[in-house]
Amino acid sequence: MHMRKLTEHIYCMDANAETDQPFVFYVHGEKRSLLVDTGNSPENYRKLLGELQECGLPEPDLIALTHWHWDHTFGVCAAECPVIASEATDSILKNVSAWKWDDDSMRQRLATGEDILFTYDCMKKQYPDTRAIVVKRPNITFSERMMIDLGGVVCYLEHRDSPHTRDAVMIYIPADEVLIGGDAHYEDYYDNDSKYNRKRLRSFMDYLNAIPFVHYLKGHDEPEISKTAMLELLESASEDPERTVG
Repeated sequence: MHMRKLTEHIYCMDANAETDQPFVFYVHGEKRSLLVDTGNSPENYRKLLGELQECGLPEPDLIALTHWHWDHTFGVCAAECPVIASEATDSILKNVSAWKWDDDSMRQRLATGEDILFTYDCMKKQYPDTRAIVVKRPNITFSERMMIDLGGVVCYLEHRDSPHTRDAVMIYIPADEVLIGGDAHYEDYYDNDSKYNRKRLRSFMDYLNAIPFVHYLKGHDEPEISKTAMLELLESASEDPERTVG
């Protein structure tokens, strides 16, 4: 893993597909910095802090979560700065924070559908002992929108329903013509049989069309895609009966 600069104010730490560690984004302003997601473990969060130090960048003053999934939030327990999330994300993490992480409990959640096999397998690769998992809730929550001024860089956070989850937080950064969506554009692996819901997908595409961004930053595969390419990708998915339902 290493830190790379994507735009004038935005950096990212590389992902690791083997353990489902996503790209983690860092937004650097004149007065403060914002980290978008924490990665899937305290280990990877601490690696990120080390990479920031190597680049001569300060530790984040704030963290914003894009959604509740483990690979984006399980590093929160190692963070010392305030963590921001939507009320919807906090509600889900409140429930997840009560889960037990021994193998029997994890397998029981697979049986009930609360969790999925892909997550189970990746957690086993990331954590030598999953019983060490600690899920921490955010310190600051918002219901619909929130604005964060980092000094010369303003971030607009908005809670949106998305194809991937119902608690997605989109982060628009006009100074860099960037929209950070995390995993918002992917299929719904938990509640929709790993497929797109047509209505939610179309609504999300309408939302993207209305935002004047150029670069879309995402959680996996490659960190950056153009607005045009993203909309083409989603349009193709919407026309594929094997990938959409509803």
